[in-house]
Amino acid sequence: MSGETQLLESARAGSLAAFEELVLRYEKKIYNYCYRMTNNEQDAEDLTQEVFIKVYKNLKSFRGNSHFSTWVYRIAHNICIDRYRRMKISSVSLSAGGSGEDDKEIEIASNDQSPEEAVITREQQELLQKCITELKPQYRSAIVLRDIQNYSYEEISRIMDIPIGTVKSHISRARSALREIVCMRLKGGGTG
Repeated sequence: MSGETQLLESARAGSLAAFEELVLRYEKKIYNYCYRMTNNEQDAEDLTQEVFIKVYKNLKSFRGNSHFSTWVYRIAHNICIDRYRRMKISSVSLSAGGSGEDDKEIEIASNDQSPEEAVITREQQELLQKCITELKPQYRSAIVLRDIQNYSYEEISRIMDIPIGTVKSHISRARSALREIVCMRLKGGGTG
């Protein structure tokens, strides 16, 4: 029995220490996924907490038909999509520009870059992240899971609960839409 399997069994039996260990293994990945879906640190923290509350409440119903990580990501995916739907109903604009103070996410760790190159790289990453948030949620989720978190098509199919062909289609359409959004932004036609 693997370490994760033992942790799962202990957590399902009521061990809070085992559940906390599972959370520690996945919380950073789930936070990063939620951040990529929302482009907002506070929302990502709230959604991550919501994911693990749901994982805790439903742990006994996890049947083991997929990897535990796939199950956790499916919960995260569903929660992010639900949040998007709620926002769409209660918001006028999803792309309202912020002050920029809360937009920082990535620190450049490369020692090979000059300060100017680091600023350009960070700005490019921020632009790309803002453009990703303009994608339809199913495209956003597919491209984040594939191109940022490096999941296989099969894993994405299980996480999103859609056929592999649909995953490939979503990724292709997301990349195409992302190119258009980036080009529009670079030409000065975008918001933010």
